[in-house]
Amino acid sequence: MSRAQAWSLLGLYRLLSLGLTPLWLVLLLVRLAQAKEDPRRLGERLGWPSRRRPAGPLLWFHAASVGELNSLLPVLRALGKGAGAPVLLVTTVTRTSGALASRVLPPGVIHQYVPIDHWLALLPFRCYWRPRLGVLAEAELWPELVQAMPHLHLINARMSQRSYLRHRRLPIYAGWLLARVEVCLAQSQADAERFRRLGARDVRALGSTKLDADPPPVNSVHLELLQQVFAGRPVLLLASSHAGEERQWLEAWVEKKLAQCLFGLLVAPRHPQRAQEVLALARELGLSAALWSDLLGGVLAPHPDVLVADVIGEMGTLISAAAVVVMGGSFYPQGRAHGGQNPLEPVALGRPVLCGPDMANFSDLLEPLLVAGCLQQCADVGATLAAALLLLVQPLPRGHGERLRLRGPSQLLASLLLKQCR
Repeated sequence: MSRAQAWSLLGLYRLLSLGLTPLWLVLLLVRLAQAKEDPRRLGERLGWPSRRRPAGPLLWFHAASVGELNSLLPVLRALGKGAGAPVLLVTTVTRTSGALASRVLPPGVIHQYVPIDHWLALLPFRCYWRPRLGVLAEAELWPELVQAMPHLHLINARMSQRSYLRHRRLPIYAGWLLARVEVCLAQSQADAERFRRLGARDVRALGSTKLDADPPPVNSVHLELLQQVFAGRPVLLLASSHAGEERQWLEAWVEKKLAQCLFGLLVAPRHPQRAQEVLALARELGLSAALWSDLLGGVLAPHPDVLVADVIGEMGTLISAAAVVVMGGSFYPQGRAHGGQNPLEPVALGRPVLCGPDMANFSDLLEPLLVAGCLQQCADVGATLAAALLLLVQPLPRGHGERLRLRGPSQLLASLLLKQCR
């Protein structure tokens, strides 16, 4: 695509955005009403900074949500070591990721919510922060965002076959966005090839920094409380579930009368703000259910059938309390494909992991995890539940997957970014 064509498309997009400015603001207010935005930091979504910019070259990382943020942590830690480290700015979209950022980001790393994809919001943001280099985790490609990030590097870049076919239907648009990417570091050879076919430059298959992430922390006090709540019952954790999956699992749980078989069910929705919805659904189906935050606050429940997690940053504790972990996002909830959620956290804590048929987002990890016996993939909820019951009755020995040693490119990537930033 020529420079003139690219500028024409950008001008058209900006003209359209200008006309739809009232709609952008309405959508932001709707998200605020739905508790998807932090009212104290709403200005950040309009490009107004809430932190002071330190002196020196600045590296801007963008991670859409919790998974992408966690994948950046090994790189951020590597970049923050030694003298002459650049200023590190991380932006995210979701309120959940913003709350997590305050807990897990290394000291000195600045967090801001990313502005809406409107040039009137991103212009003051870029003028204030003056980034020297932009790093985008996975493939959160929005027109104004990719325009605002200088010398753009895509890391952990993934492109499923489904996404590739969707982009192929709009080749001019895909080519326009990818033309802004200077370096594309894909998770696998298959991802790299799809990016090349769409017109990306300097594409390399470097792997995923998720492989370098530390196991999630475990709160021993909270773990003991969980064990007391379930009174020694074997527990199944449905982790990072999406809307529609909870109903499938709760209905199957009731149909098999598993609450009467002395098994416990932990449900951790991908978006904790949906916990009340899941709680109401469990009670509607006749199960006794409680919220994790209520138990932490001293509100006692007499050994509930279902415990719904609504607290951020407790995934390591929830995994440690479970005998079996089922990964959400992999069962086509409400007929939609989500591509599955990251199975590496329960694997790192030595728990057997089960998933449904849709793990497109982690296709490069499936084979080594399956071969190592750390993961079982099943056709649907019924088959997964049957496999889980076998493990609940006869659990595998703790640490059964410890022989698996996967390593990611975080240190190499940090070195590459430092060279580019200087």
